[in-house]
Amino acid sequence: MKLFSEPCGMNDSAFITNIQHFSLHDGPGIRTTVFFKGCNLHCQWCHNPETISGKSQIGIDTRHCIGCGICESACSSHLHSINENQHVFMREKCQGCGKCAEACPAGALEMYGQKMPLDEIVKKCIRDKEIFPDFGGVTFSGGECLLQAEQVILLAGEMKKRGIHVCVDTALNVPWSVIEPLIPITDLFLVDVKAGTEETHKKYTNVSNRRIIDNLKRLTRISDCWVRIPVIHGINDTEKEVEAMKILLREMGEHLKKIQMLSYHTYGEAKYRCLELEMKAFEAPDLSDQERMLKVLLETGIPAEWS
Repeated sequence: MKLFSEPCGMNDSAFITNIQHFSLHDGPGIRTTVFFKGCNLHCQWCHNPETISGKSQIGIDTRHCIGCGICESACSSHLHSINENQHVFMREKCQGCGKCAEACPAGALEMYGQKMPLDEIVKKCIRDKEIFPDFGGVTFSGGECLLQAEQVILLAGEMKKRGIHVCVDTALNVPWSVIEPLIPITDLFLVDVKAGTEETHKKYTNVSNRRIIDNLKRLTRISDCWVRIPVIHGINDTEKEVEAMKILLREMGEHLKKIQMLSYHTYGEAKYRCLELEMKAFEAPDLSDQERMLKVLLETGIPAEWS
């Protein structure tokens, strides 16, 4: 039986990579975070590389491969082979059916990206409300969850019917017409700000930040927001960048409630390796850099903290 009061229509599933339970860093309280697949930014420091592509992908952890060859027979396109104890995968031809990952007895193969019915997502989310006494709510993240805005709207609506707090984690790099329908059913927007200047933003994300800034200015006048800044030493914590962010953020509306600074980390290294992608080397800010950045951003008059 469907949980929805009306049929969802043709888009009754979402393309996601993971549902993370007991999340402590995606909004207030203990949360359930739904990670949508696909992103229209290409941040060079991204720690969730499996969410960037809008297509299904196979991750291979060769450390766990036992060389059994079961994946060879499971793949109808014959893209896997074991040669001299080396796992060879013709990734560029993969259609992402996931049969190889299902068949792998050692867990060396993982499917990144699956269509999950919205009903199933709702069930997993409301279950957590029953399990955790301090349950804070549900966060829709990514990737860029607003590339699947119809699905996010339906899911957020279902959460609100059940009295569940809703966060939408987004870079706002979408038309305003995509954001607007979510405002009545979203309690808090977590907005990622990558840089202060357009030059740096474009260099490291491949996208201008003009639309992002315009959307953020409009949003902070009508809906509660936290701005979250992934801080990369020497890139967006320079005096020029921090000053530009200060000027930008103090122009926002009264609904900008907090600035969170998130120090760069390498937690995504294993996923880069499994996807056979290059992980570029960056540095985290040291304590003195953190203190300097915090001092400047507190001059906006908005509460700021390192998380």
